[in-house]
Order: sequence, then structure tokens, then C-alpha cells
Amino acid sequence: MHPLIAAWSTVVALAGPQLVGPTPRDPIVGGTPTEAGAFEDVVRIVLPGGACSGVVVAPRVVLTAAHCVDDLRAADPLRVYHGAFEGEHPPVEVVRFGAHPDYTGDPTQEDIFDYGFVELGADIDVPGGFVPPITTQDEWDEAMVEGREVVLVGFGATAQDVADDGTKRVVTTTITRFSERGLEFYAGKAGQDTCGGDSGGPVYVRLDDGALRLAGITSRGPEPCGNGGWYGTPYPALCWLDSQTDAGLSERTCNTCDCLDTRTSDEGGCAIAGDRTGSAWWLVVLALVRRRRTAAAAGRRRAA
Repeated sequence: MHPLIAAWSTVVALAGPQLVGPTPRDPIVGGTPTEAGAFEDVVRIVLPGGACSGVVVAPRVVLTAAHCVDDLRAADPLRVYHGAFEGEHPPVEVVRFGAHPDYTGDPTQEDIFDYGFVELGADIDVPGGFVPPITTQDEWDEAMVEGREVVLVGFGATAQDVADDGTKRVVTTTITRFSERGLEFYAGKAGQDTCGGDSGGPVYVRLDDGALRLAGITSRGPEPCGNGGWYGTPYPALCWLDSQTDAGLSERTCNTCDCLDTRTSDEGGCAIAGDRTGSAWWLVVLALVRRRRTAAAAGRRRAA
């Protein structure tokens, strides 16, 4: 996605999983299949009536999008698969799941807190360790800027109105803009993008020293796939996630979990406290997995 950059295809063994990007000849929206052993922290979540992606942030905790699990009942069956494709390994038992209490469900807003989690009954081992989210001001200021190269990973479709095949894919693009409060960013265009089934999947960024960081979670975007979409930065959800699970992600943040200045305006200030009403943006369709309300949701992002 974006200027078809292949630099991420180079093996970088400094931290976290290897980044493998598409070649300039491959404009497929869903990217190229990942190589064996790459992005072992990215999982496929099969839901009643659809599927999403997610990223393992602790041995038994998967971070995903709120709209993937918000309408589910506690008794609804979920299956989590890891590996290069669904079925490579047996599914992992799901103990429980939940959506962020501040999730608005309104795709016409910015900063909608589209964060959810799935807790597993068994550990998922990630060689090289889990990729930490950005939680320090220095890392934020370095990596979270317009034009920064990022990598999107998920099990979604390769094009609009095409069913996903349960294959994990990767694509490289750049950040193009941020929401006013900086809790979400827009990335992807020119045929490089996430699509149906990629909801909840991770966005990775490399710091200048080569360290890999979790920069975002796939949320939503306009139809058709290929024109980019919105991604939620994990930071605002870390304290909530820790209160629901034993992920321990907020240990790297300040005590109040609202000390990171993510605003893109000159005013700066604490970006998480206070009013969360975001500005509307044109023609956005949230691909909610409404199993019982609108079976097999026909919307776009990013649950098939």
C-alpha cells in the first residue's frame, strides 16, 4: 500500500518478528502471504458469521477490534488460529472476550476506541517475544509521524467483495494523517490496504534503532478496499486491557495511563482525558460483524 515499498522485505533481526513486504509487481490490496515463521503473533479469530484478525500481546491475551466482539454473547463460539493460515495448527480455546467500554460504534467519528480482547485458555508461544506497543514520548515522537513507513498484517481478503481464504498476508504502506487527538491514524492508499477480515490485526513500525513496535490496530475504512483506512493506537487501551487480563502492558506507561502527548496540534496536552468527540470524515463504512442483527455484514472494514 502507498508507494509499493519493498524495504521491509529485508530480514531485520534486531527485535521482534521479521518484516516481509510485497514486491513492486504485486498490487494486491491484502498484500502477499507471509513467509513461514513470520508474524507468529498475528492470529485469525473465527466468529459466528465472520472472521477478524488479532495480535497476541501476552501469552493468553489477543488484542483485536471492539467491533469484532461487541455484539457477541458470552456463549457464542470463537476459534483462534495461529500460523501462516487457518488450520496450520489446532484452534486455541477461547475463555472470554470483551470490548472497550468507550467504544462508540460510530464510524463517522474519530477516536472511537475500537479496541477489544480475546483471552485464551492456553499459551501461544511467539518466538522472539511479543512486540510491545509504543508507550514512551520519545518513541511516539520518533515513529508516529506522517510519512512513516508501517507494515499491516492480517488474515483478510485481497480485494473488496472477495472472500478471505484464511491466509495471513502482509503489506507495507505509510501513515498519511492523524486524528486531531492523535489516538487514530490513517494509512494506506494506491492499492495497498487492509480489507475484510483484517479488523483487529496489527500495524507495526520500526524505530530508528531497528526495534519493532506495535503502532496500531486495524479499525475501519471507506469502500472499496485500497484507499486506506483508520487504525487505533493501542496506548489508550492499555490500562483497560490490564484491568481485564494479566497482559501487564501498562507497566511501561506512567501511573495514570494518560501521560503520553499524542496530539498533532500545536496545543499539545494530555490526549486521553476529556471529551472524545472526533470529527466526521467522508463515506466511511464500518464492517461490523453483526452476527444476529445484520448477518454476514456487508460493510467494509475489516471483518469478512
